[in-house]
Amino acid sequence: MSSYGALRMELRTKLICLELLGGIFGWVWIVASVAALYFLVAAIFFDSPWSRFFWAFGIGVVGKWLAKGFRDNQLRVAFVAELMEKGLSREEAGREWFERYMRKKA
Repeated sequence: MSSYGALRMELRTKLICLELLGGIFGWVWIVASVAALYFLVAAIFFDSPWSRFFWAFGIGVVGKWLAKGFRDNQLRVAFVAELMEKGLSREEAGREWFERYMRKKA
């Protein structure tokens, strides 16, 4: 297998893993959010401990943060792969992503 073919396979594998992890943490976020709502109602109306609500809320926040991070990383890998197919080196494509990412944040 050529080095280009091996690189394509590595990028594809990385994209699949990032999609899977992003999906898992997305579901963690959804389930924790529903649980937090349930525990909030239980704490207010049924004298349930507030710690359950705070734990579910915290897990939901972390799950959303991780899901977004994996999604952003997946976009970066796909962007760099596209630029590499157009002839840029990995370093040049990484610099281009960084410049666009920093411009977007500003």
